[in-house]
Amino acid sequence: MSKASTFFLAAALALPASALADPAKLAGIGDSISQGFAANNFPGDHADMAFGQGSDREVNSLYLRYKARFPAFAKEFVSVSGAEMVGGSNNAAAQASRICRQASKPDRVVIELGGNDVCNRSKGSASDAASNLYSVTTYRNALKAALDTLGGCLPMGAQVLVLSMPRVDFLYEAGNAKSAFTCNAVWSLAGVCSIVTSEGNASRRRQIGARIDQYNDGLRQEVQAAQSRYGSKVRFVTDWQGPLASNPKSSVGAYAFGKDDIDSLDCFHPYRTTGQKRLACAAWEASEYGVLSNIPKTCLQ
Repeated sequence: MSKASTFFLAAALALPASALADPAKLAGIGDSISQGFAANNFPGDHADMAFGQGSDREVNSLYLRYKARFPAFAKEFVSVSGAEMVGGSNNAAAQASRICRQASKPDRVVIELGGNDVCNRSKGSASDAASNLYSVTTYRNALKAALDTLGGCLPMGAQVLVLSMPRVDFLYEAGNAKSAFTCNAVWSLAGVCSIVTSEGNASRRRQIGARIDQYNDGLRQEVQAAQSRYGSKVRFVTDWQGPLASNPKSSVGAYAFGKDDIDSLDCFHPYRTTGQKRLACAAWEASEYGVLSNIPKTCLQ
Protein backbone atom coordinates (compact mmCIF):
# COMPACT_ATOMS: atom_id res chain seq x y z
CA MET A 1 0.00 0.00 0.00
CA SER A 2 1.32 3.46 -0.91
CA LYS A 3 2.01 6.13 1.70
CA ALA A 4 -0.87 8.16 0.25
CA SER A 5 -3.26 5.20 0.52
CA THR A 6 -2.15 4.50 4.07
CA PHE A 7 -2.69 8.15 4.93
CA PHE A 8 -6.23 8.10 3.51
CA LEU A 9 -7.06 4.86 5.32
CA ALA A 10 -5.89 6.36 8.59
CA ALA A 11 -8.04 9.40 7.92
CA ALA A 12 -11.10 7.25 7.37
CA LEU A 13 -10.50 5.17 10.48
CA ALA A 14 -10.15 8.31 12.57
CA LEU A 15 -13.89 8.88 12.19
CA PRO A 16 -16.49 6.72 13.94
CA ALA A 17 -18.66 4.62 11.64
CA SER A 18 -21.73 6.60 12.64
CA ALA A 19 -20.12 9.74 11.20
CA LEU A 20 -19.73 8.33 7.69
CA ALA A 21 -23.05 9.57 6.36
CA ASP A 22 -23.82 9.73 2.65
CA PRO A 23 -22.39 12.90 1.06
CA ALA A 24 -25.00 15.62 0.60
CA LYS A 25 -23.30 18.77 -0.70
CA LEU A 26 -20.08 19.82 -2.45
CA ALA A 27 -18.47 23.24 -2.08
CA GLY A 28 -15.39 24.48 -3.90
CA ILE A 29 -12.56 26.90 -3.32
CA GLY A 30 -10.69 27.87 -6.44
CA ASP A 31 -9.74 30.17 -9.29
CA SER A 32 -10.43 30.37 -13.03
CA ILE A 33 -9.84 26.64 -13.48
CA SER A 34 -12.64 25.93 -11.00
CA GLN A 35 -14.77 28.48 -12.85
CA GLY A 36 -14.20 26.85 -16.23
CA PHE A 37 -12.65 29.94 -17.78
CA ALA A 38 -12.46 29.57 -21.57
CA ALA A 39 -13.33 25.89 -21.27
CA ASN A 40 -15.27 26.09 -24.55
CA ASN A 41 -12.78 28.47 -26.26
CA PHE A 42 -15.01 31.47 -25.57
CA PRO A 43 -14.18 34.29 -23.13
CA GLY A 44 -15.39 34.31 -19.56
CA ASP A 45 -16.28 31.76 -16.91
CA HIS A 46 -18.16 28.63 -17.90
CA ALA A 47 -18.78 26.97 -14.55
CA ASP A 48 -21.05 24.37 -16.15
CA MET A 49 -17.95 22.99 -17.89
CA ALA A 50 -15.64 23.00 -14.87
CA PHE A 51 -14.09 19.90 -13.33
CA GLY A 52 -15.62 20.43 -9.89
CA GLN A 53 -19.05 21.98 -10.25
CA GLY A 54 -19.85 21.41 -13.91
CA SER A 55 -23.10 20.01 -15.30
CA ASP A 56 -21.62 19.14 -18.71
CA ARG A 57 -21.92 15.36 -19.09
CA GLU A 58 -18.83 15.20 -21.29
CA VAL A 59 -16.73 16.71 -18.50
CA ASN A 60 -18.29 14.38 -15.91
CA SER A 61 -17.40 16.69 -13.04
CA LEU A 62 -16.75 15.77 -9.45
CA TYR A 63 -20.25 17.04 -8.66
CA LEU A 64 -21.89 14.82 -11.31
CA ARG A 65 -19.96 11.79 -10.09
CA TYR A 66 -21.27 12.29 -6.56
CA LYS A 67 -24.76 13.00 -7.85
CA ALA A 68 -24.77 9.76 -9.83
CA ARG A 69 -24.40 7.93 -6.51
CA PHE A 70 -26.53 10.26 -4.42
CA PRO A 71 -29.36 11.84 -6.50
CA ALA A 72 -30.15 14.55 -3.94
CA PHE A 73 -26.54 15.73 -3.89
CA ALA A 74 -26.14 19.54 -4.08
CA LYS A 75 -23.35 22.03 -4.78
CA GLU A 76 -22.41 25.60 -3.82
CA PHE A 77 -19.03 26.85 -5.01
CA VAL A 78 -17.35 30.07 -3.90
CA SER A 79 -14.46 29.94 -6.40
CA VAL A 80 -13.45 33.19 -8.12
CA SER A 81 -11.41 33.68 -11.29
CA GLY A 82 -8.11 35.36 -10.48
CA ALA A 83 -8.00 34.13 -6.88
CA GLU A 84 -4.73 33.21 -5.17
CA MET A 85 -3.92 30.86 -2.34
CA VAL A 86 -2.08 33.68 -0.55
CA GLY A 87 -3.01 37.19 -1.63
CA GLY A 88 -6.12 39.27 -2.28
CA SER A 89 -9.66 39.43 -0.95
CA ASN A 90 -10.59 36.11 -2.57
CA ASN A 91 -7.71 34.04 -1.22
CA ALA A 92 -8.08 30.56 0.22
CA ALA A 93 -8.89 31.72 3.75
CA ALA A 94 -11.49 34.22 2.52
CA GLN A 95 -13.21 31.59 0.40
CA ALA A 96 -13.13 29.12 3.29
CA SER A 97 -14.86 31.70 5.48
CA ARG A 98 -17.59 32.08 2.85
CA ILE A 99 -18.16 28.34 2.90
CA CYS A 100 -18.49 28.44 6.67
CA ARG A 101 -21.21 31.09 6.29
CA GLN A 102 -23.31 28.99 3.94
CA ALA A 103 -26.75 28.29 5.37
CA SER A 104 -26.36 24.60 4.59
CA LYS A 105 -22.83 23.48 5.36
CA PRO A 106 -21.20 21.20 2.79
CA ASP A 107 -19.75 17.84 3.76
CA ARG A 108 -17.45 17.71 0.75
CA VAL A 109 -15.04 20.51 -0.24
CA VAL A 110 -12.55 20.61 -3.10
CA ILE A 111 -9.72 23.16 -3.20
CA GLU A 112 -7.92 24.07 -6.44
CA LEU A 113 -5.65 27.10 -6.21
CA GLY A 114 -2.10 28.26 -6.77
CA GLY A 115 -1.61 29.19 -10.40
CA ASN A 116 -2.19 32.89 -9.80
CA ASP A 117 0.23 32.87 -6.88
CA VAL A 118 2.88 32.21 -9.52
CA CYS A 119 1.46 34.04 -12.53
CA ASN A 120 0.81 37.29 -10.63
CA ARG A 121 4.44 37.65 -9.60
CA SER A 122 7.00 39.69 -11.48
CA LYS A 123 10.11 38.35 -13.22
CA GLY A 124 12.79 37.03 -10.88
CA SER A 125 16.44 37.95 -10.56
CA ALA A 126 19.11 37.13 -13.11
CA SER A 127 20.27 34.18 -11.03
CA ASP A 128 16.90 32.85 -9.84
CA ALA A 129 13.68 33.06 -11.86
CA ALA A 130 11.69 32.12 -8.73
CA SER A 131 13.15 34.84 -6.50
CA ASN A 132 9.96 36.95 -6.55
CA LEU A 133 7.61 34.07 -5.85
CA TYR A 134 6.02 33.58 -2.44
CA SER A 135 8.16 31.56 -0.08
CA VAL A 136 7.04 27.99 0.58
CA THR A 137 6.35 29.00 4.19
CA THR A 138 4.07 31.84 3.09
CA TYR A 139 2.22 29.51 0.73
CA ARG A 140 1.81 26.86 3.41
CA ASN A 141 0.58 29.36 5.99
CA ALA A 142 -2.12 30.56 3.59
CA LEU A 143 -3.33 27.01 3.03
CA LYS A 144 -3.16 26.27 6.75
CA ALA A 145 -5.42 29.25 7.49
CA ALA A 146 -8.04 27.92 5.07
CA LEU A 147 -7.84 24.35 6.36
CA ASP A 148 -8.13 25.53 9.97
CA THR A 149 -11.23 27.53 9.06
CA LEU A 150 -12.83 24.53 7.38
CA GLY A 151 -11.77 22.16 10.15
CA GLY A 152 -13.58 24.35 12.63
CA CYS A 153 -16.88 24.73 10.79
CA LEU A 154 -17.55 21.65 8.67
CA PRO A 155 -19.87 18.92 9.99
CA MET A 156 -18.80 15.58 11.36
CA GLY A 157 -17.77 13.22 8.57
CA ALA A 158 -16.90 15.96 6.09
CA GLN A 159 -14.01 15.62 3.65
CA VAL A 160 -11.69 18.30 2.24
CA LEU A 161 -9.79 17.42 -0.94
CA VAL A 162 -6.84 19.69 -1.76
CA LEU A 163 -5.64 19.32 -5.34
CA SER A 164 -2.02 19.96 -6.22
CA MET A 165 -1.10 22.97 -8.36
CA PRO A 166 -0.46 22.43 -12.09
CA ARG A 167 3.01 23.25 -13.39
CA VAL A 168 2.55 26.50 -15.34
CA ASP A 169 5.87 25.95 -17.11
CA PHE A 170 4.31 22.88 -18.73
CA LEU A 171 1.28 24.97 -19.77
CA TYR A 172 3.74 27.22 -21.60
CA GLU A 173 5.09 24.21 -23.45
CA ALA A 174 1.57 23.01 -24.24
CA GLY A 175 0.71 26.39 -25.76
CA ASN A 176 3.81 26.39 -27.93
CA ALA A 177 2.99 22.88 -29.11
CA LYS A 178 -0.57 23.99 -29.92
CA SER A 179 0.39 27.07 -31.91
CA ALA A 180 3.63 28.86 -31.09
CA PHE A 181 2.76 31.96 -33.12
CA THR A 182 -0.85 32.37 -31.97
CA CYS A 183 -0.36 31.46 -28.32
CA ASN A 184 2.71 33.65 -27.86
CA ALA A 185 0.88 36.55 -29.50
CA VAL A 186 -2.10 36.11 -27.17
CA TRP A 187 0.11 35.78 -24.10
CA SER A 188 1.98 38.94 -25.00
CA LEU A 189 -1.13 41.01 -25.76
CA ALA A 190 -3.15 39.79 -22.78
CA GLY A 191 -0.26 39.50 -20.30
CA VAL A 192 -1.01 35.85 -19.57
CA CYS A 193 1.31 34.50 -16.84
CA SER A 194 4.23 36.58 -18.06
CA ILE A 195 6.61 35.10 -15.51
CA VAL A 196 6.76 31.99 -17.73
CA THR A 197 5.29 33.04 -21.09
CA SER A 198 7.81 35.85 -21.53
CA GLU A 199 10.71 33.74 -20.26
CA GLY A 200 12.68 32.34 -23.18
CA ASN A 201 15.16 30.39 -21.07
CA ALA A 202 13.98 26.84 -20.42
CA SER A 203 16.25 26.42 -17.40
CA ARG A 204 14.71 29.49 -15.76
CA ARG A 205 11.20 28.19 -16.44
CA ARG A 206 12.23 24.96 -14.73
CA GLN A 207 13.29 27.00 -11.67
CA ILE A 208 9.70 28.22 -11.45
CA GLY A 209 8.43 24.68 -11.92
CA ALA A 210 10.71 23.48 -9.12
CA ARG A 211 9.16 26.04 -6.77
CA ILE A 212 5.71 24.75 -7.70
CA ASP A 213 6.85 21.24 -6.77
CA GLN A 214 7.97 22.66 -3.42
CA TYR A 215 4.58 24.30 -2.96
CA ASN A 216 2.93 20.94 -3.62
CA ASP A 217 5.22 19.18 -1.15
CA GLY A 218 4.27 21.81 1.41
CA LEU A 219 0.61 21.41 0.50
CA ARG A 220 0.73 17.71 1.30
CA GLN A 221 2.42 18.42 4.63
CA GLU A 222 -0.30 20.94 5.55
CA VAL A 223 -3.00 18.45 4.59
CA GLN A 224 -1.42 15.83 6.81
CA ALA A 225 -1.09 18.33 9.65
CA ALA A 226 -4.75 19.32 9.32
CA GLN A 227 -5.68 15.66 9.42
CA SER A 228 -3.76 15.34 12.68
CA ARG A 229 -5.61 18.32 14.17
CA TYR A 230 -9.14 17.61 12.93
CA GLY A 231 -9.15 13.94 11.91
CA SER A 232 -11.71 12.90 14.50
CA LYS A 233 -14.23 15.16 12.74
CA VAL A 234 -13.08 16.01 9.19
CA ARG A 235 -10.92 14.09 6.71
CA PHE A 236 -8.25 16.01 4.78
CA VAL A 237 -6.82 14.39 1.64
CA THR A 238 -4.78 15.38 -1.42
CA ASP A 239 -3.87 13.96 -4.80
CA TRP A 240 -0.17 14.93 -4.53
CA GLN A 241 2.18 11.94 -4.39
CA GLY A 242 5.38 13.58 -5.58
CA PRO A 243 6.74 15.46 -8.61
CA LEU A 244 6.61 14.38 -12.24
CA ALA A 245 10.27 13.36 -12.20
CA SER A 246 9.64 10.58 -9.69
CA ASN A 247 5.85 10.12 -9.87
CA PRO A 248 4.77 10.98 -13.43
CA LYS A 249 1.06 11.57 -14.05
CA SER A 250 0.25 10.63 -10.46
CA SER A 251 -1.54 13.91 -9.68
CA VAL A 252 -2.63 17.20 -11.21
CA GLY A 253 0.70 18.74 -10.23
CA ALA A 254 2.70 15.88 -11.74
CA TYR A 255 0.99 16.02 -15.11
CA ALA A 256 2.43 17.81 -18.13
CA PHE A 257 -0.65 19.20 -19.88
CA GLY A 258 -0.48 18.72 -23.63
CA LYS A 259 -1.64 20.87 -26.54
CA ASP A 260 -5.04 19.17 -26.71
CA ASP A 261 -5.66 19.68 -22.98
CA ILE A 262 -5.76 23.47 -23.18
CA ASP A 263 -8.16 25.99 -24.69
CA SER A 264 -7.58 27.93 -27.91
CA LEU A 265 -8.55 31.31 -26.48
CA ASP A 266 -5.64 32.09 -24.15
CA CYS A 267 -3.80 28.76 -24.48
CA PHE A 268 -3.49 28.50 -20.71
CA HIS A 269 -6.68 26.95 -19.30
CA PRO A 270 -8.05 23.40 -19.44
CA TYR A 271 -10.44 22.67 -22.30
CA ARG A 272 -13.71 21.07 -21.24
CA THR A 273 -13.54 17.60 -22.81
CA THR A 274 -9.82 17.13 -22.29
CA GLY A 275 -8.14 19.14 -19.54
CA GLN A 276 -11.22 19.74 -17.40
CA LYS A 277 -12.32 16.13 -17.85
CA ARG A 278 -8.90 14.90 -16.74
CA LEU A 279 -9.04 17.11 -13.64
CA ALA A 280 -12.49 15.79 -12.76
CA CYS A 281 -11.27 12.21 -13.03
CA ALA A 282 -8.18 12.90 -10.89
CA ALA A 283 -10.26 14.65 -8.23
CA TRP A 284 -12.65 11.70 -8.07
CA GLU A 285 -9.88 9.13 -7.80
CA ALA A 286 -8.32 11.16 -4.96
CA SER A 287 -11.63 11.19 -3.08
CA GLU A 288 -13.11 8.49 -0.88
CA TYR A 289 -14.70 6.51 -3.75
CA GLY A 290 -11.60 6.50 -5.93
CA VAL A 291 -8.17 4.93 -5.94
CA LEU A 292 -5.06 7.11 -6.16
CA SER A 293 -3.22 4.56 -8.23
CA ASN A 294 -5.91 4.93 -10.93
CA ILE A 295 -4.93 8.55 -11.65
CA PRO A 296 -1.99 7.84 -14.02
CA LYS A 297 -3.65 4.98 -15.87
CA THR A 298 -7.27 6.19 -15.95
CA CYS A 299 -7.21 9.99 -15.76
CA LEU A 300 -3.87 11.36 -16.92
CA GLN A 301 -2.76 8.68 -19.37
